[in-house]
Amino acid sequence: MSDPKRPKKHKLFSPSDKHKSFFDIKLIFEERKEALRHFCECDDVSYWFEFPQKVVEEFLADHLQEAEYDACLALFGAIEAAFRIDLFVRHKNRGKDPRSKAVRLMLKELSRGGFDKDIDLDKIIRLLATDPSVSNSKQTINLLVVFFKYRNWLAHGRY
Repeated sequence: MSDPKRPKKHKLFSPSDKHKSFFDIKLIFEERKEALRHFCECDDVSYWFEFPQKVVEEFLADHLQEAEYDACLALFGAIEAAFRIDLFVRHKNRGKDPRSKAVRLMLKELSRGGFDKDIDLDKIIRLLATDPSVSNSKQTINLLVVFFKYRNWLAHGRY
């Protein structure tokens, strides 16, 4: 049983540098689209001879949509990684700029003082949206909220 007076242990955060760049994600998406189109348009693919053109077109449309969803998830993952790394750096380096101070204060409020790698990113985004020191970024922060709602919809079954 945990002692409520004892400080919470924080999980270590060590970025792996294995995340894809935005350019890599775009390149993979473009190559996947081109490969799908080539596969569906290729005349010597006997597999398609049995199917009407409409079925092939629906197959292509469905798979292109899935490729787009996958690219979106990869982009959102890269954005989240960049966001978390930025939070970690601001916490660790103890910068004096208003945003770093605001981030440290929020992290202290949300995680009892340390940097917890599992801290709810949505909570941080919402807190940043209400912080007066980051008022020039409210529109961007509100877009992040919308982006992460879409990401959650994609990642959790599209219902």
